[in-house]
Amino acid sequence: MRAVSVVGWGAVPTVTEIPEPPATPGRALVRMRAAGLNPVDLAIASGRFYMPLPDPPFVAGAECMGEVVSSAHLPAGTRVWCLPVTGAFAELVSAPDESLAPVPDGLDDVTAGGLGIAGLAGWMAVRVRGRLSPGETVVVLGASGVVGQTAIQAARLGGARWVVAVARSGAGRERALALGADVALATGPGLPEALRAGCGEGADLVVDALWGDAAAAAIAVMRRGGRLVQVGNAESPAMEVVAGPLRGRLIDLLGFSVIVEDPAEVGRAYRELAEVSALGEVVLEVEAVPLGEAPAAWARQAAGTGGRKLVLVS
Repeated sequence: MRAVSVVGWGAVPTVTEIPEPPATPGRALVRMRAAGLNPVDLAIASGRFYMPLPDPPFVAGAECMGEVVSSAHLPAGTRVWCLPVTGAFAELVSAPDESLAPVPDGLDDVTAGGLGIAGLAGWMAVRVRGRLSPGETVVVLGASGVVGQTAIQAARLGGARWVVAVARSGAGRERALALGADVALATGPGLPEALRAGCGEGADLVVDALWGDAAAAAIAVMRRGGRLVQVGNAESPAMEVVAGPLRGRLIDLLGFSVIVEDPAEVGRAYRELAEVSALGEVVLEVEAVPLGEAPAAWARQAAGTGGRKLVLVS
C-alpha cells in the first residue's frame, strides 16, 4: 500500500510502498479516505514531541477518517474518525478500537477528516476543558487558525455573551468576525491595552493557541475564577507568569491535548462537533490534497496555511 513515511527525524516524509498492517487484538483496520494534516504531525516527525515515539522509519499521521475493514466494536463499512497518533497517512490504517468515532450521515469525508485534532482542540477547549457557561466572555488567542476558528464557533453555540478574537493577520481577524467574534484584535505590543478595552469587565475563559506575550496579556484581564486553556504555543514555548494574580483571582491554567485526552470523551466530543458541522453550525475551510502530494502539503503546513485545513485523501 502507499504510505507517507518518516525516514529520519526532521526530514520531510516521502511517499513509499509498504506492507499493509496486520489485524491485531485491540486494534481496528480502517480504509483511509481523508486524513487531516496538523502541526502535531510535524512535531512528531521532528522527534521533539512530548510523548514516546517509534524510531524511524514509521508512517506519519495522527488522525484519519475512513471505512472500517475490521473492528471488535463496529461493523465493516462503518464510516469512522480515529486517532492512531502515527500511521494515519496510509491507504490502510491500524488504530486503537477505543479511538473509533462513527461519522454521522450528511457529513462529507473531507470535512469529517478535517474536523478531528484541530477542530476538537477548539471545541473541547471551550465546551469540555474550559467549562463554558452561558453569558461568559471568551478570548480566543490565535483566532485565525483552525483551532481558533472552531473555538469562536463553539463559544457562540455555547451561549457566550461576548467573544474577543486575537489574530496576527487582517484576513484572520476578518474571518473571526464573520464566524461570530464581537471584537477582533491584533497581536503585538498594543494587545494588553486593546484587551482591557475589548473585554470590558474581564474574560472568563481564554483559549490559547499562542502562549508568550499574548497569553500574559490575556491573563492580566481575566476575572475571578477565570480559566485559560492552553492548546498550543505558536508564539512562544515559554513565558513568565506573575504568581500573584493567579492566587488573587483564583485563575486556573489548564493544559489540553486531544492526543492525551480520555478516548471516550474525545469520541463524544467528535460526534457532537461532527453533528453540528453536518447542520452547518460549525464551518471550516477545508482543502483536499491527494496522498501522493503529501510532501508538498507538508511544506505548506510548515509555512502556514492561512487558516485553511489541509486534508490528505486516498
